[in-house]
Amino acid sequence: MLDDVDNGFGGAVWARWNETGVRTVLLPWCPAGPPEDRACGLFMDHGSGHGWEVIDPTTEAIRRELAKQYPDHFPEYIDDDRD
Repeated sequence: MLDDVDNGFGGAVWARWNETGVRTVLLPWCPAGPPEDRACGLFMDHGSGHGWEVIDPTTEAIRRELAKQYPDHFPEYIDDDRD
């Protein structure tokens, strides 16, 4: 996603690329019902899992390191012994 479009369209500008190049397109948001009251965050008809199902390994590693220093802020990692 390049930019959220806040003009009543209900979508965002996305970069789409293939073997020959890249183009920008305006796509509506995925309307999937969110667990834990979170929106999907991806475009309609995306091919992967919904936004809450996609885990960024870099962000996850940072959270695990921060949980070691600040366990009160990351209770979901207290019993997590996967280092």
